[in-house]
Amino acid sequence: MLTLDKKNLKAAIGKDTKLHYLPANPATVHWGYFSKDLPPVLEINSGDLVYAETITHHAGYAPDLLLDDVSREIYESIPYEDRNPGSHLLTGPIYVKDAKPGDTLQVEILKLKPRMPYGSNVLAPWGYLFKEFNEETRVVIYELDEEEQWLTAKFAYDYPGAYTVRGKIIEPDTVERVPALENMQIPARPHIGTLGVCPAEEGKISTVPPGLHGGNVDNWRIAEGTTMYYPVFNDGALLSIGDCHLAQGDSEIGGTAVEASMDCLIRVTLRKDFSAKSPVLETASTWVAHGFDVDLNVAMRNASNEMLNFVQNYYGLSRFDAYSFMSVAADFGVTQVVDHKLGVHVTIPKQALKPTRRS
Repeated sequence: MLTLDKKNLKAAIGKDTKLHYLPANPATVHWGYFSKDLPPVLEINSGDLVYAETITHHAGYAPDLLLDDVSREIYESIPYEDRNPGSHLLTGPIYVKDAKPGDTLQVEILKLKPRMPYGSNVLAPWGYLFKEFNEETRVVIYELDEEEQWLTAKFAYDYPGAYTVRGKIIEPDTVERVPALENMQIPARPHIGTLGVCPAEEGKISTVPPGLHGGNVDNWRIAEGTTMYYPVFNDGALLSIGDCHLAQGDSEIGGTAVEASMDCLIRVTLRKDFSAKSPVLETASTWVAHGFDVDLNVAMRNASNEMLNFVQNYYGLSRFDAYSFMSVAADFGVTQVVDHKLGVHVTIPKQALKPTRRS
């Protein structure tokens, strides 16, 4: 059984597996963007394991609970004006040797461990119903019961002033913390909100909208024991990871999940025999394809076509047969409605067909 105890991890995985430790510090993180011009902080071979630390960009909303020494050093080292054009604090990029545009990167999520048993949920200006709540921003801090895997609200408060600064530190004595969601418990769903390769475009690309590169997909199913597949757009793939969550519902309707810092153990493998044109998730029992667009109808169509192509190619069906299969066996859901580009995911059961991949 794998744990994230660094002392015992190497012994558990065996001497023939290469394990890299990627700490989060000012030299290994980037805030708000992907860029092919960003120098890699780690170089690995296909099949290597990476133990990566990730720090939430919301740690400042309860600094007494969420801001440890590692987080504080990062927050103090990156000026507010450099936290753009997106929001997320990511660890990386990781350069995968021999990865070329057109390849597929396989990322197995082996273990996730919260760095502290707290997380922050913001009912934010980009939330779906923000105007219906008088455009007021609310922060709810949740506590994780690590043994029972439940979340309970510890307190809530009204965000002070306009929400204009990314990663603002709000000291406890500057707001009124009040009870919230009393007698409620939420199932924990630890997962990675933002995981992906660098896009093909030039310059700084915002971390907010998801895309073919993956990134801020915000699908709570991207969790321990699952595998993601990404198309590669640049030499080395340039993989980054962060924006981890303790829980989230489909749609992420209020604007954020329960944002938290986590340590992540992943295995990264270069696949030249598996073609992914957009992010694909594999769980023990399902395949999940994704579609994105500012228009939910277009996102639905994109997800439909991605899964249609996957079923046709992976299972060897004709296009009409694949279409019929999806109509009777595929389940669609709205992944999120708050990331500029809306997300739709479509799930099919593995048990329906055994793969007879076409040559």
